[in-house]
Amino acid sequence: MSHLLLGGEVDAPAAVAPAPAELSQPQPALAADDTTAHCAIAIIGGGVAGLHTALRLAERFGPRLCLFEQDACLGGRVSDIPASDEQAAGPFVQLGARRIMEGQSVLTQLAEELGIPLQKPEMLEELGFTRGMYATNNDEFIRVFPGLDVDRSRGGYEIQLYEKLLRGPERRHVDDYPNLRAYAEKVIGAEGCAFLHGTYRFRADHEYDLSAKAYLDYLDEENDAGAICPSGHCQSLYPVGGMSAYTRGMEQRVRDLGVQLHLGEAVQSIDKSPAGYLIKTPRRAITASTLVIALPPVALGQVQGGIAESIRAQAEFQALVGVRVTTITQWYREPWWRGIVTANGRHVWRAWTTGHCINSVEIPLEEYASTQNAIRVVYNDQTDCADLWARLAQGPLEALEREVAIGLNHLFADNGVTRPVHIGTPSRTVFREWPDAWYYLRSGNHFSNRDIFRWAVQPLPGEDVALVSDGYNPQRSGWADAAYKSSIHYLNQRFGMGLPGLERRA
Repeated sequence: MSHLLLGGEVDAPAAVAPAPAELSQPQPALAADDTTAHCAIAIIGGGVAGLHTALRLAERFGPRLCLFEQDACLGGRVSDIPASDEQAAGPFVQLGARRIMEGQSVLTQLAEELGIPLQKPEMLEELGFTRGMYATNNDEFIRVFPGLDVDRSRGGYEIQLYEKLLRGPERRHVDDYPNLRAYAEKVIGAEGCAFLHGTYRFRADHEYDLSAKAYLDYLDEENDAGAICPSGHCQSLYPVGGMSAYTRGMEQRVRDLGVQLHLGEAVQSIDKSPAGYLIKTPRRAITASTLVIALPPVALGQVQGGIAESIRAQAEFQALVGVRVTTITQWYREPWWRGIVTANGRHVWRAWTTGHCINSVEIPLEEYASTQNAIRVVYNDQTDCADLWARLAQGPLEALEREVAIGLNHLFADNGVTRPVHIGTPSRTVFREWPDAWYYLRSGNHFSNRDIFRWAVQPLPGEDVALVSDGYNPQRSGWADAAYKSSIHYLNQRFGMGLPGLERRA
């Protein structure tokens, strides 16, 4: 029977919430010899940035290192769930981050360290729809963008537009523009902006009020990592075991080294104390000499206390803007998507559309995921569509699944480009929303991405407090990569570890 999971939380064991009386009463003092009474280092947040920081510090600090995570499991936005209720140990289906790029050396090297195989499928074809037209090559859309200012003899129109944005003479004057949109319209024109918005699967880049300079700097790093390329045909690598294979590997090593992991225990407040920093949860109060806050900005906004408030008051913190993202994953008894092939028999691995709020569909081709009969049918960062999916997720499941089916039929049932397919009835549907899947810098501030990156190592002068998360690394490449780089930067600056991976920042 089909069912809906809100937030992907139902499949994970729920943390036991304290009884109301327990919350309202003072917590008993911990014994002086109890290592939870004082931690040398406290890490708040068990996403990949916090967990990676714990991994690298574990050999030095062992049980004197404490990590607090509000959820019952680690990983944060690297959110995988078992393929079925009967397979708790896997295989896993990814609801958030799905892959890494071949140029992301931090993640390829960590996979080798943790013994995680990476599969490298051929990406094959990509199907798109915009302005009433279907095509498997973005250049073909020139027919519905007749005013596009590109060299038609060269082809690669998407890349031509990005080249103008990144390498054109106007970039020297980027600080003169109030936001990304104004700069882009000047350089590539309104039709060029419409082309990138219409033929690129991410919409938020062109919808949020972003700093032009910071965004272009971010694109430079994306290009270096191989994450931006014509029609998305870059080489992706998929970890066997899903992206949570990284989480499980790091968690096991951290546990083996004695680090204290407090799962299902949200930090409510952070204050100064004579012993360093006072951290309160619903269950306990502890102190720590060093504090690593591995919470993204939106989560830090929920923490009380003087330290959290002081960080939020910083201009750097206020410059950050999170991008809201929705994913919907569905399981089917038969993998109908294997029939989506072009006239010459090439399979489609991704499809996108401006004609429906499913926005982007990703079809697993890697061996590990392709046999699980699960497909990501919605990948959306368009704000109005996020509102639609959130509203449907609150109502009857049938209404949400009916809307997904409309979008899938619009893309695949009879588009005149790929062979028609019959889309079946899903046996399971999982809805997931992130209010801040990644971060940019908003317009109107004078900070660069690197300014934020450096600030996060010590956001409060004189305090042994750091921020590690992809939220504080807008100069990112990919979801997970930015979080690891944030952790590496802190570890290198604070502990002199000399970890590789930040060479592009020289």
